[in-house]
Amino acid sequence: MREIFKKKHELWLKVLFSAFALPKGEISDVLLDFADIEFRHMKWIAKDIVKNRGDFNFDRDKIDIKANNFYELIDKLIDSLLAIEISYKDSALFYRIKNDERYMIEKLREFKKFEDFEITAFNKNMKYKNLDKKSLDALILFLFEEIYKEYELILVYFYSSIHTDNVSLYSIYEDLIYESKFHLKSFAFLQAKLGLLSLPREVMEEVYKFEDLKKFLLDGIEEEKGAKEQCRALAAAVKDKDLSSFFEFINNQEDYHIKLMEEALKIID
Repeated sequence: MREIFKKKHELWLKVLFSAFALPKGEISDVLLDFADIEFRHMKWIAKDIVKNRGDFNFDRDKIDIKANNFYELIDKLIDSLLAIEISYKDSALFYRIKNDERYMIEKLREFKKFEDFEITAFNKNMKYKNLDKKSLDALILFLFEEIYKEYELILVYFYSSIHTDNVSLYSIYEDLIYESKFHLKSFAFLQAKLGLLSLPREVMEEVYKFEDLKKFLLDGIEEEKGAKEQCRALAAAVKDKDLSSFFEFINNQEDYHIKLMEEALKIID
């Protein structure tokens, strides 16, 4: 089951970042829905592992998400979905997962009725509107840092949610996962426009398998405050009204993340 979980983690990332590689629209929306389903599969498998007194981690093998054109991207996803099915066991859980993914394969094959087109998310064009070099450099650095941070937070809160019996804490973790997924999506679509879309680096076990939850939350609050400052600085540095407004919006959301984490601290105390 741990090996299956690892493969599902990799598959979730493949589907998710394939969605980011496409222009926003009907097909990317479908892939985002599929990624959410894959994430739910991960949760069910993780719960099963822990219920049977095991544990899991977020180790992963090298993942190739790059594609030169739309058909290549779709074919890679189909191949990944077909390859993982042979690992599945005979149970109600995997019957559900198999049927979900068979439907995904069917929909992906239907997408090839559309005309092929070039994928530009990996071409390193490093252009966005008419940003000057200073603004562009600040934006690129921010995106790389924040995409990793949001991915890390998703995994940390995922791991914590699987290992808690406290309903109130679980609810807070779920909210924080949802928020980080939204931020990751927003930042990754921007990264793709710059032609720099790439997977965040792997998260080490010591990051999410911590001994002191209270210390983790206190450190997390400080990290959120730091993220707020980065957003504020970027909003001021980037000479683009829409981007500045967007980063102010993200900055304001970080305020509520801090409140959620403070609520979690109260529950622990």
